[in-house]
Amino acid sequence: MSSIKIEKAGVSFAVASKGGPIGVEIRLNHDTIASLRGVKVGFELLNGITLAQAKKIVDVLNENVIGVLATTTSEDQTRAAVAGEVATEV
Repeated sequence: MSSIKIEKAGVSFAVASKGGPIGVEIRLNHDTIASLRGVKVGFELLNGITLAQAKKIVDVLNENVIGVLATTTSEDQTRAAVAGEVATEV
């Protein structure tokens, strides 16, 4: 029987523009979601978005988004999938 676990964590957003395209990065407030430890997630914005526009986007996100939800399966299912034991559709 499969076991599905839903984990959640508070988040904030920041502008990411270090040498590349301007983007928005998600910052987890606490390291509470095991499957996301060490993972950085961000969104690349359209070409032509200015730094000022990106800051406005980040402000809106920070005012309206309070968390992220991650749905994971049991450890047994994860190990089986990595080992190739789960049937896949062709």
